[in-house]
Amino acid sequence: MKHLSTHEIEALCSKRIELIEQLEVGLLSKEDFIMENYQMMQPFQRVSYEIRSLEEGVIKYHYFNTMAKKLMIEADAIEFKAPDQCSRLRSEAFEYYVKKDKITLNMLEFMGYKGVEAYFIHMQSRSLEGHIYEIRFNHHEKVVLHSKDRKILYKLKAANCFIEERQESIIQDYVNTKIY
Repeated sequence: MKHLSTHEIEALCSKRIELIEQLEVGLLSKEDFIMENYQMMQPFQRVSYEIRSLEEGVIKYHYFNTMAKKLMIEADAIEFKAPDQCSRLRSEAFEYYVKKDKITLNMLEFMGYKGVEAYFIHMQSRSLEGHIYEIRFNHHEKVVLHSKDRKILYKLKAANCFIEERQESIIQDYVNTKIY
């Protein structure tokens, strides 16, 4: 991703908020939300890990997360028809999740871990319960990230940003709606 101008970042952030609001009021399903975000993010190809603002980090996080979720939807659709291709798509999705976590860490470091809270969230999935945590940037509208990365968890705890008590996600319905 070439360096985006402040104007481009603001436009993408506004579109992202608009899509979130459509999801919140039921105008978009989770899958439709992901597909709309994919359409918005697809023009960007090479995305660096460098960020110059929290907003740029949000867009890059959003890019990697959206690409991973789109691949997981594709993998799920062919799980039994083409297991090898399904496995390849899931591996690609995992690579995007790893990149998303690199951006998350860069965002936390950019913010100096200030105005950040994190905690494990309640999950309906037994395999995810106790593994997914939520990171909130409290002074920024709708900036909620999720991760399972242990290095990020360690750093959040070291910075005294991690709350040990498990909580409901502020986007509980979204995180517990399975589409793939």
